Amino acid sequence: MKAVIFDVDGTILDTMPLWETLAQKYLATKGIIVSDEINKRMLSFTVPQATLCMREEYGLDMEAEEIEKQILKLTEDFYIKEAPLKNGILSCIEYLYEKNIPMIVASSGIKDLIEAAFLRLGISGYFEKIFTGDKNSPELFEECLSFLGAKADEVLLFEDGMHAIQTAKKMGIKTVLVKDIQKNYEEIKNLSDYTLEDMKWKQF
Repeated sequence: MKAVIFDVDGTILDTMPLWETLAQKYLATKGIIVSDEINKRMLSFTVPQATLCMREEYGLDMEAEEIEKQILKLTEDFYIKEAPLKNGILSCIEYLYEKNIPMIVASSGIKDLIEAAFLRLGISGYFEKIFTGDKNSPELFEECLSFLGAKADEVLLFEDGMHAIQTAKKMGIKTVLVKDIQKNYEEIKNLSDYTLEDMKWKQF
C-alpha cells in the first residue's frame, strides 16, 4: 500500500443522517411532500446532479443555480459548526500519518464545506489534497491516482457508498467498506475487499 484515499461523509465525518434526509427536507420547504425514496436515490448524486434531478422531476420554477444555493444553505451551518468526526477515525488517520502514508480525499460533497469542517476539527494537515466530483464514473479516481503517482492496486479506498466502491473495484483499487447507516450494508460488504466496522485500525 502506497497511499490511501478517504471518502468524507459517513467515513471521516458523521454526516450521513443529514444527507439521508436532505432531498426530502428541501422539497418540503417548497410545499412538495414526497416519500423517503427520493433520499435513497439522491445519496449517490453530487449536489449539482441532485439539483437538476429535483428541478426536472418536480417542476421547480427556479434556475438550477438558485436551487443549489438553497440546498447548500441547509447544509453549510452543520459542516461549519457541528459535523463531528466518526468515532475512532482520528486514530486511523494518525496511524497512517505516523507511517508516512500519503492520504487524500475523494468526495462527492462540497469542497468548501469539507475544508471548513476539517479546519474546525484540526485534521486539515493530514491530507495532501481534497478532490470532489462524481464517483459513479472513474474520472475522479483517475485524478486521485495521477496526483498520488500510484497504480490502482497500490491504493486503499476507505468508503461507505456502494456506487463509489463499484467504480473503484472496476479500476482495480482495493476497497475498505466503513460501516455507517447503509440500508444495503450486507450487499456492499460482499463487494468490498475489506470491512471496517468499528475503526479498530491497529487490528485491521
